[in-house]
Amino acid sequence: MTDRFVTVSVDDGHPTDFRTAELLTRYGIAATFYIPGKNPERAVLSKIQIRELASRFEIGGHTLNHVALKSLPRDRAWAEVREGKSWMEDVLGEPLISFCYPRGKLDRQSIALVQKAGFLGARTCLLNLHNFPRNPFLWGVSTHACWHSQLIQVRHALLERNFLGACNFFQIYKGATDWEIQFLHALDHIETHGGIAHMYLHSWEVDANGQWQKLESVFRSIAERRTLTPVTNGALFKLWKSRHEESPRNSLFGLGKKQEPNS
Repeated sequence: MTDRFVTVSVDDGHPTDFRTAELLTRYGIAATFYIPGKNPERAVLSKIQIRELASRFEIGGHTLNHVALKSLPRDRAWAEVREGKSWMEDVLGEPLISFCYPRGKLDRQSIALVQKAGFLGARTCLLNLHNFPRNPFLWGVSTHACWHSQLIQVRHALLERNFLGACNFFQIYKGATDWEIQFLHALDHIETHGGIAHMYLHSWEVDANGQWQKLESVFRSIAERRTLTPVTNGALFKLWKSRHEESPRNSLFGLGKKQEPNS
C-alpha cells in the first residue's frame, strides 16, 4: 500500500502558535511544535502554555536557547541539545522523540549529538523533498510557509547539497515561489505518487506577513484531501524506525557522510 502522508511542523514556540493551533484543530490536522526553552530573538510560550499545547499536539525539541548548533563547540552544542531535551521533558512529564535544528544549521557533529541525546529523528530545513530519508536525522520538508525567490531556492539547495530538492523544485513544484501554490503541487504529487507532504512554518512569520487567511486556505486544502493521512513528525520517525529495525546497520548507513538527504 502506498504511503500518502501529510504533516505540519511549527518552529520557535512563539505565543502566536496558539492561533496556528486553533486552525490546525479546526481542520483536524496533526502537527509537531518545536519549542526551545528560551529564544533571545522573540517571546516563547510559558510552561503552562506549552503543556496546554501538548494536550493536542506533539512537542519536539529545539535546543535550550534556540542557537545554531553548527556554530558551537562540541561541549556547548551537546549542552544545548541535552539540556533542551531535559528541560522540555520536565515541563511535559514525558520523553521527547522529535528534534528540529534551529535555523536549519547543522553538520556531522550536530547529527551525532542529536542521535546521542536519544531522539528518534530530526527535521531539517531542506526544501522540496517528500520521501522517507535514508538518514532519520536528515528529514526534509516540502515547503516553508514563506516567500522565497527562485534564486534563493536554488542557491540554498546547492549550498546544502540538496540536489534532489533543486530538481524537484522545477520538476514537481513547477518553480513556484508562492508557498501556497508550491504546497498544493506537493499535495497533488503525494496523492498521485505517494510520499510525504510536509510544510513547516513560523507562526510569528505568518503573523508578520499578514498571511493567516492564506495559511487557513492551505489547511482547508489539506482537510479536503481524503486520501492523505495526517500525522505528526514523531509518528513518521517511529514508522521509519519500525521499518529499519530488522537491519540496524543499514538504517544509519552513511550517517555523517555526504549524501543527498532524500533519495
